[in-house]
Order: sequence, then structure tokens, then C-alpha cells
Amino acid sequence: MPFFTTDKTDLPKRPILKPHCGPVQGHFRRGISCYKGIPYAMPPIGKRRFRAPEPMPPWEDVRDCSKYGDSSLQMGGITLDSPGTYQMDGKSEDCLFLNVWTPALTPEERFPVYVFIHGGAFSSGSGSEMVYDGGRMAQEGVVVITINYRLGALGFLATQGLLEEAGTTGNYGILDQIQALQWIQTNIESFGGDPDQVTVGGQSAGAYCVTALMLSPLAKGLFHQAVIESGSIFSISAFSALNRGNLQKTMANGKLLCDLYGIADSLDGLDQLRALPGDIFAALSMVKSDQSTVPKAFGFWPVFDGVVLPKDPVKALKNGEVNKVKILAGYNTDESSLFIKGHTNLGIYQMLCYHIFGSQNAPSALDHFFVDDDHPPLDRALEIYTYAAFLIGMVMIAKQYAQLEQDVYFYNFDFDPAILKIVGLNTAHGMELLFVFGNGIGQRRATKISNLSWVMQQSWVNFIKYGNPNFKAEYKGQIVWPKFDPENKYIMVFDTRLSSKNLPNQEDLEFLETLMFDGNIDL
Repeated sequence: MPFFTTDKTDLPKRPILKPHCGPVQGHFRRGISCYKGIPYAMPPIGKRRFRAPEPMPPWEDVRDCSKYGDSSLQMGGITLDSPGTYQMDGKSEDCLFLNVWTPALTPEERFPVYVFIHGGAFSSGSGSEMVYDGGRMAQEGVVVITINYRLGALGFLATQGLLEEAGTTGNYGILDQIQALQWIQTNIESFGGDPDQVTVGGQSAGAYCVTALMLSPLAKGLFHQAVIESGSIFSISAFSALNRGNLQKTMANGKLLCDLYGIADSLDGLDQLRALPGDIFAALSMVKSDQSTVPKAFGFWPVFDGVVLPKDPVKALKNGEVNKVKILAGYNTDESSLFIKGHTNLGIYQMLCYHIFGSQNAPSALDHFFVDDDHPPLDRALEIYTYAAFLIGMVMIAKQYAQLEQDVYFYNFDFDPAILKIVGLNTAHGMELLFVFGNGIGQRRATKISNLSWVMQQSWVNFIKYGNPNFKAEYKGQIVWPKFDPENKYIMVFDTRLSSKNLPNQEDLEFLETLMFDGNIDL
């Protein structure tokens, strides 16, 4: 039996479980037991750097899982760039840990599982950030898991030497996530989770990861539903402008790194590459929130390698070569206000378009999204970046999965608290996370904010449990969340007053989809 003690309806303050990985001791509070810092793979250090993760052998002694494990090595932050973010405390190459929150009180219980993948431009973040604490969601009858994965160059460096060694290169961070899902299949029953009812969710770069897993044959059968918040792998060109996921261009970027340190980009040079200090890779991987329009020599993002990811993900999607799952997906109205700054002028707007669309297609984008007195450069930049970097790929996925007869539910988070307006963020990228996880927001439904958080968290939980976000019991202000279909494109709008409508700005989105994904941009 996985529990040491099974004859009580409650758990001791420091419960111990016996999953296949080895015994773990967590912490029990308010009906939820939490197990932090569980290693799901061997440390990816030394000879294991730039290799697929290796399963962790079972341990015998009870492992103290009361504290988070180290985050992936990183410097700076996409949403927070201050001197404090450059320190290395609590960050390490030895970072492949996951955290579990479970409502199970007996070994026989089985709850649906929600695995959340954090964002951070593939260069920062961790599963231990306070906003992702799974305690409140677990109280609603869901086992919640957050994970770390390798970031920056340590997670996504691609070189010719690494390709020759392993037959694939550049997607170590995605392989980490697949290994975590395999660990879950083997171990989650001991935590009261159902391995046949796993939903994978993510936000921003995490959403890019979720959509990558939906395309990866290596992830087939490891999850059954997907939550996609603000992003998709198809929009990689909006950030990774220098290689756009292309294998050869990404490996050329890797050679540039090798050349910088006098290392041969070959099998013979791999020992030297693996011997470089990890801090170097963290520094080279840093992304700042104001660099969306600035040329960047190094950018480390997933690569379409033909093994972990199809070489042509757009073609794979349109051909139905995907892992079929139910989907909940959506975006925030003012995603780009986190990235596009108030000083944006015509030149910055034009440079942004050339970075996103390439030299051949940028003139068409600039002509369609023209600048005049009613459409200033800042407004256009905010608009086009929200579409290209976050929304358009999700709409493509939603349409195709609906055509494949998979249930799809699409949302728009449109709540615009006054305090955000003061700092110029509006309904910015990532703001929905506070509402979905419910951390930092009161639970008593006494205010508009706490009520909206309750509705959103319950909708997510309903989807995780039943594959349908709609409520079974009535509540004040309730409306039906209709399924997304390719013709009408119905969406749910989350504001202090709920509403349902057709996806707005469809002509602009269709224009960009044709411009970006009909073969004119080299993926």
C-alpha cells in the first residue's frame, strides 16, 4: 500500500507515501498534502548535460519533500529584471524536480491530475513560483503538479556535434517534460492521482510547450487533455526571430556559441562544451522584457528537429498528425502590454514587423496594419504582437482540433483592474494566472475579483475533471460556455460580468495566418 497509515480519515502533519520512485515525506495542511522537490530524473550535469533525461533510480530512505528543489539555472527574468534576479541562489543545473498537491486521504482514492508547465520565454521561471502553488486548486478535488525543466541554452542549445551524437538536438527541455509525464504515469497513483485522466496545461512558454507536446509522437498517450494559456509553438517566430525553429538555422546559432569559446562544433568538441561553467549558458540565455524589438545574438527556443517535434509543425497540424486531446485555450486582451513599451515609435514598430514576419512579408503586414492618426505605432505594435506572438497559433489549433471532432473551449480574459491601468499594463500577459490558481485573491467571493477568480478556477477544474468547463450547478451570473467551432468561433469572455461571443477581429487573424503560415516564412 502506498500510504504508511491507512486507517484514518485524515493524515498526519508529515505524511509519508511509498511511490515507485521511493518513499517521500510531505506536509499536510487544510486537507491537502504537498510533496515538493521530488526528482523525476537524474541530475542533467556533467556527461548528462545536453542529453535526454535519464530516469532516477528508486531510493530507499525516506526523502524529505517539504521544500522546493532548485530552479533551472537562469539570470534575469522576462517579467522582472533587477539585480536580485542575477544571483544564483536556489538555481542549479540539477533542477529536474516536480511538486505535487493532492487531496487524497486514502490510497484508494483517484483524482484527475493537472500538470502545469511554467512560462518565462524559455529562459526564466520555475514550478515553485508562488503564483503556481496548487493548494487551492487541489482543494477542489484535483491532484496538481508543477515541474521544472531545463531553460535557455542548457535546455535548447542545438549543435551539429550534439545532432551527430544523439540523432536529435535542441529540445532537452521538452524531453524533460516528457520524462516528467512518464514519471507521473508510473507514480501518481500513490498520490491519489488517476494516470488515465491527466491534463497538461501551461502559460506563455508553457503554452508553447503544451502545443509542442500535442505534436510530439514521444508524448502520445501521456496526457488526455490540454490547457493552453496565451501561446503556441506556431508563434515561435515572434520571439525566436533569428531561427524561427528551423533546425539548420538553430544549429548555426549553436556553432556561433561554440566559436565564441573556441570549441569545435563536432563530436570531438562535446567534452569541452560540457565542461564550460553553467553560469555562461545562463548569461547567454537571458531575455529581458524590453528586448522584443532588439536584435539578439543568442535565442534558445524549441527546434523542429524531426524527432521530438515534426520538421514542419504547420503541415503536421493541417494533416491531423497530432495527439488528439480535448482543449481549453485562450488569451488576455492586452497580452502585449507587458512587452511593448510606451516609447514605441514608427521605427520600432517597423522593426518589430520585420522581426516577426521576415523581409518578404513585413511590407504586407505594415500595409494591412497601417499607421495613421487613428492608429498610432504603439497601438499597432500592441495589436500585432498580441496576434502574432500569442493568439493566432491557438486559433489555428482550435480550428483544426474542432475539425478532428475534439471538444475545444476558447476564452478571452478581459478583466481590466484600475491598478493595472496606472502602470500601463491593462489586461496583460499572465494576469489570468492569479485568478486560475487563486493565489493572492480572497476565496470568499466577497468582491468582484474574488468572484471572478472562483468562476475561472471552477471552470478550469470542471474541464480537468469532466472535459467540459461548464458548471453542473447553477450560480448567479452563470452563462453557458459554448464549444468552439471553425465557423462561428464561439468564445467565453471572463470579466466581472461573463459573456459569450464570436472571436473578434477574425479578418485580421485570417490575414496573418495566410501571411505567416502559407509557406512564405521558412519554418
